[in-house]
Amino acid sequence: MKKIILIIALALFSYNANAQFSLGAGLGLPTGDAESISSLSISVNANYMFESESDFKIGVSAAYLSYLGKTIDLAGLGEVKIDNVSWLPLAAVLSYNLSDKFSIGSDIGYGVGLSPDGIAGGFYLRPNVSYAVGDRTSFNLNYSTISDDISISSFGLGLAYQF
Repeated sequence: MKKIILIIALALFSYNANAQFSLGAGLGLPTGDAESISSLSISVNANYMFESESDFKIGVSAAYLSYLGKTIDLAGLGEVKIDNVSWLPLAAVLSYNLSDKFSIGSDIGYGVGLSPDGIAGGFYLRPNVSYAVGDRTSFNLNYSTISDDISISSFGLGLAYQF
């Protein structure tokens, strides 16, 4: 499954007719299961969107998503430092322009586990709302989740620059 997603992503990245490339970064507040092990998530992503005549766009995305581990106090055992947990999400992207400034969309794919060693990957979903603040810059609000046996998620704010 991982190899198929990677091959599709590479094939789509190599096709460049009427395409738009963007780089982004963001910070998030962990929710659910992630709240107990992390106080902050960070992400860096690259999107490659294919232009179309309609308000719908489709593309691919690759990202680095990390939940920064925090120190927790275990009753009777003292403090324990939780390691950072990181994934490489590979996803298809669907976006719809509501207006010249607003768009909604979602990344849907698979998050490949990176660290710590042995971390499982899982289904990746990242719905978002974007607001253009210039010709090439936009802010977005998003909810990221990677789920397998448990769900690791966060609400985030990001900034993207389009080339």
